[in-house]
Amino acid sequence: MGVIATALFAGASLGLSIAAPIGPTSLLCIQRTLSGGLPAGLATGLGVATVHLTYGTLMARWSNDLAAAFSNGAVLSLVSGAVLLALAVRILRRGSVLRMNSERRHTLAASYGSAIALALANPVTPVLFLAATPALLEHGTAPLSVLAAGVFLGSFGWWVVFNTAVSMFRRCVTSHVLNQLNMAAGLLLAVLALSLIVRGLDQSTVAHLDGTGEGMNSGQLVGL
Repeated sequence: MGVIATALFAGASLGLSIAAPIGPTSLLCIQRTLSGGLPAGLATGLGVATVHLTYGTLMARWSNDLAAAFSNGAVLSLVSGAVLLALAVRILRRGSVLRMNSERRHTLAASYGSAIALALANPVTPVLFLAATPALLEHGTAPLSVLAAGVFLGSFGWWVVFNTAVSMFRRCVTSHVLNQLNMAAGLLLAVLALSLIVRGLDQSTVAHLDGTGEGMNSGQLVGL
């Protein structure tokens, strides 16, 4: 797989893992899909995906600067993995409550705009993108637009599938079903977190071995 295809897939995986957990935006998509139809749900999902595209673009643009700020890549990977793992545990432990209150119909533009406002107001989203910075750093040679496009495709692709399923199986949308989806999303995020932790441990081990080797070489030179 080429560099561009790999970066696109990595961005899509990141966008999917951030969009999939059942939170306020997901519940809003469900409510609008059930009350206003599939177009209203898709407009809401597009608004959320637009925010994810914005964050993804900023993170891809500043990933090298962030890497320079955290010169120790192992520490950055370990801290980021720990943050994502904590968020995954939080997602797995909390339930999703669907309130089927009748919401007045919105225009598609209003649904899109209000979804952007809600997604921007969610403090967890930028934390997730910051924690995922090491994953973006792996693809530093890929064009920034490819990474950002991947994030958008992964996020909006999720909303298309999610809202379409809600529209088709509206009678099956219950809190139990949402909890099952939430568990799957939490596990996906946990896998990403564990991969970062493993990468950090590997980097730390390699750095330690390199330091030990340099120390032994220095000792031999001194002995000579």
